[in-house]
Amino acid sequence: CLSGTDLSSSDLRSQGFISSGMSEEKASLTAIVLGASGSVGHEVCRSIARNVNFGHLVVINRGKKLEALEALPGEVKVTQIVLKKEEFGNPRKLREATANACKSHGVTRALTALGIGTKTGSITKEQHRAVDVELNKAFAQGCADAKQVSSLVLLSSVGANPNANENGSGTAGGPRYLRVKGESEEAIKTITEIPTRVIIRPAMIIGSQHTPSVLICMEPCCLYLCCLWLCIPSKFRSVEIEDLGLAMALASVSDKEFGVGSHTLERDEFMALVKQMPTTAMQ
Repeated sequence: CLSGTDLSSSDLRSQGFISSGMSEEKASLTAIVLGASGSVGHEVCRSIARNVNFGHLVVINRGKKLEALEALPGEVKVTQIVLKKEEFGNPRKLREATANACKSHGVTRALTALGIGTKTGSITKEQHRAVDVELNKAFAQGCADAKQVSSLVLLSSVGANPNANENGSGTAGGPRYLRVKGESEEAIKTITEIPTRVIIRPAMIIGSQHTPSVLICMEPCCLYLCCLWLCIPSKFRSVEIEDLGLAMALASVSDKEFGVGSHTLERDEFMALVKQMPTTAMQ
């Protein structure tokens, strides 16, 4: 894990944090999260719970409440909205439910880590798009419909490219996989009713249930060889899941720093959010 000037990212995770420009809104913000049942989504919720900017966390679930969210750290209020599976998978109904949730609970920040985490190579491109593109788009549209959400953070992937070969491999990192991720990014970029849209592009995620352990063990050797022979960019380096969740939460409250528009953050850029947190930002 990377560390800041005075605190390691593990210290940040354990004690709570605020963004450099948001102290005047202490505990006043409400966030809505999609995809909390996944490893990254859960870590995003944990990071929000420790962030003193937030007083309320709203989560949209598929089919059931998540017991893990009832034991989050901090004093944040948690509201779980449960949709039937057929409703969650219907873009129109998800959009309506998201808009209603935002209006009812005063949501101003939105984050989504929704995506098919495993076996993307064994499903059709239509099935992949139905979740990663259409449902994320519906969630963003619902946030826009509420007319009060100022920032949205999307979990994507390094190498995402809407022009990649859609007939290539659908496994993580394959052409079709990267195309679907790129299409998801493009869908979010067009929703300008949300002033700040931030796209986070990690490579391999250490700690995710979807990252094969053999890849984690092989990474040091592979990176060493690649750096020697290919000078591989740092954006392809792995990231700890705790740091990724922390970076996404920080990105959601950094809209003043980012400004209006779409912003794509590769590894060094989103990890800088963690590294630059000052000690004065702590509770």
